[in-house]
Amino acid sequence: MGKYTISEPFSWKKLWEGLLGFLNPTLWAKDLVSLFNVRKIIIYAVIIAGVFFYAYSIGNQNVPVQVDLGYGREAIVNLGNGEYLWIQKSGEVCVIDNANPEKAKILRVIKVKDLGALKGKLSAIGFQFQPIAVVGYGMGIHGDGGLETGVGISFFRYWHGSVEAFLTQKGVYVGTSYRLDRLSLSNSSIGIAVGKGYQDFTNSNYRIMIYGSIRF
Repeated sequence: MGKYTISEPFSWKKLWEGLLGFLNPTLWAKDLVSLFNVRKIIIYAVIIAGVFFYAYSIGNQNVPVQVDLGYGREAIVNLGNGEYLWIQKSGEVCVIDNANPEKAKILRVIKVKDLGALKGKLSAIGFQFQPIAVVGYGMGIHGDGGLETGVGISFFRYWHGSVEAFLTQKGVYVGTSYRLDRLSLSNSSIGIAVGKGYQDFTNSNYRIMIYGSIRF
């Protein structure tokens, strides 16, 4: 049985249609859609954008903060513990060790990464963990008054006040004190506390104490 070869005659028309089909953007779009899942492409794009945004944010953590108060003004905010926030006329923000910038030493320049901690310090209320030393006059219900000294922790602040717990040689106290920031004694407070004496601790051996405290 013989072999037969069927050949199709060359056609310029079919060649032209083939070239037009290859260059057709609609057909290209259909092929791309069939090749990729559009939903996945969008998800990948969002993820990539998020990564770049995160990298950008991390890269700006060490950029100094700029605060423009306008009209060449500056401001000083007491942060406590002998530190002051100084917003300069140039807009640069830094922490200094004196309320008078001319006499102050710059402790650090505020950067983007410092804003979280700075927000906590500027808040009117909040928890803190500061060791304190106390001295004052304490007296129990039995009239055994006298000088008491001790140490403790200041664990909460509110406006110009603090809440503290401390031990003295005569008892355990919880008190509230007023910070003396306005007298340039930013580490000092005066307050009143109530507590219990060590002797007969489980009974009504209550004490009261007027004290001064110094934060370390």
